[in-house]
Amino acid sequence: MLHRIFIFLTFCVLTNTICSQAIDNKYESYQQELTTARDGIDYSNDVIEKKEKEKAKKHKPFDFDFSNIAGALIIIILIILVGAILYFMIGRDNLFKPKSKKIKELNLESVEQIEENLEEHDVAQYLQQAIDNKQYRIAIRLHYLLIIKELSAKKLIKWKRDKTNRNYIYETESHPFSTKFKKSTTIFEKVWYGERNVTEQDFNFIYAQFHELNSEINQSQA
Repeated sequence: MLHRIFIFLTFCVLTNTICSQAIDNKYESYQQELTTARDGIDYSNDVIEKKEKEKAKKHKPFDFDFSNIAGALIIIILIILVGAILYFMIGRDNLFKPKSKKIKELNLESVEQIEENLEEHDVAQYLQQAIDNKQYRIAIRLHYLLIIKELSAKKLIKWKRDKTNRNYIYETESHPFSTKFKKSTTIFEKVWYGERNVTEQDFNFIYAQFHELNSEINQSQA
């Protein structure tokens, strides 16, 4: 046991000696390198002043150091100002609301697209487009979608793409226009799902009923 302790202590002493010598050698080498590096450097005041002037010339007065607090504050203020200008010029809704692609041709596929993103589309504009093109069946569907959109905007229903017309009828039962809404829903379903042919005279009659219902919805409160 004593033999092992003696060997361990001897090893520690030798290791310490070797490390000390290595550190001393490294320090001497560093001192030599530092002395060599200093050789040839002119520490006179003229040289120092000349270097400081050259450094001052390179630093332009309008160069911002973005790591500097003042520079960062200026950038933040500029961003806020630009954001405020965009907000008031474009408007909150137009700035943050996703843009929907304008539909040029009205057909079954494009009407489905309007219904899928009902709140993003100007349904009244497409309704007028369908009327101008004498697409009366599509116009009736768009007019019914306009009614649904108005109900949603007035918080009278909770619009969802997968909800049925029966859901909306149930949600509006307590309102004065509920009877007209049921009747309008029946007309729409017979025309659209029954694939009825709609003449201009038929459309004018249906349009008048839908328009009257829309007016009552606009006057209603949630």
